[in-house]
Amino acid sequence: MLDMTGSPMLDNGNELTVTVDALGPRGDGIADSEAGRLYIAGALPGEIVRVRTLGKRGGGLAAKLLEVCTSAPERVGPSCRHFAACGGCTVQHLDMASYRVWKQGLVATAVARVGFKPDVVAPLVATVTDGRRRATFAAFRPRAKRAKFFFGFHARASRHVVELEQCLILRPELMELVPQLRAILLDLVPPGARWDVSMTLADNGIDLLIAANHDPGPDAGKALAMFADAQDIARIAWRHTQQSEVEPVAFRQVPVLEISGVSVEIPPGVFLQASADAERVLGELVTAAAGGARVADLYCGVGTFALPLAAAGANVIAVDGDAAAIGALARAAGMAGFGGQVETEVRDLVRRPLAAADLAGAETIVFDPPRGGAQVQVAEIAQTNAARVVAVSCNPTTFARDARTLADAGFTLQRVTPVDQFIWSGHVELVGVFSRL
Repeated sequence: MLDMTGSPMLDNGNELTVTVDALGPRGDGIADSEAGRLYIAGALPGEIVRVRTLGKRGGGLAAKLLEVCTSAPERVGPSCRHFAACGGCTVQHLDMASYRVWKQGLVATAVARVGFKPDVVAPLVATVTDGRRRATFAAFRPRAKRAKFFFGFHARASRHVVELEQCLILRPELMELVPQLRAILLDLVPPGARWDVSMTLADNGIDLLIAANHDPGPDAGKALAMFADAQDIARIAWRHTQQSEVEPVAFRQVPVLEISGVSVEIPPGVFLQASADAERVLGELVTAAAGGARVADLYCGVGTFALPLAAAGANVIAVDGDAAAIGALARAAGMAGFGGQVETEVRDLVRRPLAAADLAGAETIVFDPPRGGAQVQVAEIAQTNAARVVAVSCNPTTFARDARTLADAGFTLQRVTPVDQFIWSGHVELVGVFSRL
């Protein structure tokens, strides 16, 4: 069936047999069909599959995999029993060698799209598969009377909650707490409520942050405080989603993480690298690439790069919009004896980027922005005389855009190193190194 432009109609609910052409950046098999382009979770390139079309996605349709008629030789059995339902991992069905080539290719494709040679991208650096030290679970109770309570991860592209008995990417200490946490929340989450429960494994215990659209109330607060004592949890905090303040519920000790040998007291809900192993790899890559006595670390967080740079002897200007993170970094640097080396500033770098003149003394500029990249700030970095720029990113597309800006201003992209911080998913961390030659 054709639409008024003569193009195929994107119908829902059709069953089709198609050949998969490619593996997309989200881990979907991509196929062209009479209904349009299809995005098929669980399908691999070269496979012939039977699917049912679902809702519209971009310029095509999402499709449900019904049957693999002809399997690709790269297909393997997924390691996790929840793989088919859970939205956390998308490519456990691809053998590891092919998976690493695909993931490195996500970065190579992104940089090639804006004019760089793909061979500037190094092979993927692997990290431990069970290293995730932070995760956010959903706790949900429908309004219906006697409705079942759910605690787990969201299914892919859905608000449906999948209950977990195992998770191969989480640190075991976090997964071990899940049954106890599910049991206590069963009695606390009211009908119709949905709580986001963020768990972070610190060096001295687990840190919990609950976000909901209501206050905890005295009964829930008391129960959670007792739970913290019983399970030896370092801290439980609460954030009302309509407010910015975080309310302590149970505070037994300040959660601490060691970064490059320095103990950092982490605020509730602060941004951290997802795994300690990836944090170490990223820190080593950034420190090795940086040079000179004066380094600017933008979007610095609690000091993932500022602290190892200071330990290597650099004087660091560390800037971030999160006041709590900056406070934690300043205290940690002072306690470690780096107070004279690390200068901190709270500043929203999207709304108030540092001007090129503000960065005039920096020999190396490091930046690690959110997924949206650092377009406004990079425009200023491009006008500096810095000898080196080191970009850390979790989004190859926005990294490539920002890299193009730097290259157009005279910087040379020397190498990009992908780091597999987000195992079995389409997310990839990377470190890009630029210089003025």
